[in-house]
Amino acid sequence: MTGGAPLVSIGIPTYNRAASVERAIRSALAQDHPALEVVVSDDASTDGTAAAVRALAAADPRVRFIVQPDNLGHARNFQAVLDAAAGEWFMWLSDDDRLDPAYVTRCLAAARDGGHVAACGLARYHREGEHVVDERPTDLRSRRPGARVVAYFARVNMNGALFAVARRADLRAIGFPDRVGGDWRLVAALASRGRICTVRDVHIHRSIAGLSSDAEQLGRSFGMRGVRARQHHLVVAARIAGELAAGSPAFAPQPPLARAATAALVALLIVIRFPGLALARRVLERAGLDGVEPAVTAWVRKRD
Repeated sequence: MTGGAPLVSIGIPTYNRAASVERAIRSALAQDHPALEVVVSDDASTDGTAAAVRALAAADPRVRFIVQPDNLGHARNFQAVLDAAAGEWFMWLSDDDRLDPAYVTRCLAAARDGGHVAACGLARYHREGEHVVDERPTDLRSRRPGARVVAYFARVNMNGALFAVARRADLRAIGFPDRVGGDWRLVAALASRGRICTVRDVHIHRSIAGLSSDAEQLGRSFGMRGVRARQHHLVVAARIAGELAAGSPAFAPQPPLARAATAALVALLIVIRFPGLALARRVLERAGLDGVEPAVTAWVRKRD
């Protein structure tokens, strides 16, 4: 702790992002929170990523740099920065994103003082430096764990809540599953443990080009083939619903009937909402005509 401020770890998993990782790290180091560490894990990059990070680590002792000898893959590299972190509080930052300077301070205050298990800033999406859309806030404030989980799946789209400030112990207990939909499962489990809110006046600035719009390709990246790859949301629905129904320790305890009801509603929501979200992301990614993106954005929000 520095002057009573808890240590916050910002974990940045990176792979072949020499052109953008420096900006991400500098935005983390520019946070006005006084007790900070930035943990960067390079997933065996083949470009100049490692050299860029080493230069920043040499210039600022708050940067801790890990180089993976072999490629871990997306999810395991996210887990690697969490495992290496020392802070009482933790957040992830993608290697092509950046934070407003007050992001950690404002989110930490909302979590600690507001009694939330996690708090995130408003996700703001850009393409080639131009602002495209702000994600709908994630506010899950019910007293009931199951209601918070259902509300999450009823509104999740681009999942900016993954970049919330949360207690590292909670995130370690949940883990970042190395499977398709692992990021949804992580935030859902976090929501089961407590309330989550969005702080509207600070932003995480994200690249919309980093969002996957090809459902089959995403499924294949996790070793799926054929129908399972094309319809992997059905696998996600079955897995998460199964964990909820079985009372997985990653989720907060619920009575058996509440578990069953939560599992059924979550499965239904994933099956219904996923195809529409995938289409919206594809249109947002590919649209280049004036007026198209605002219309799609309004459609996404209406569905939520």
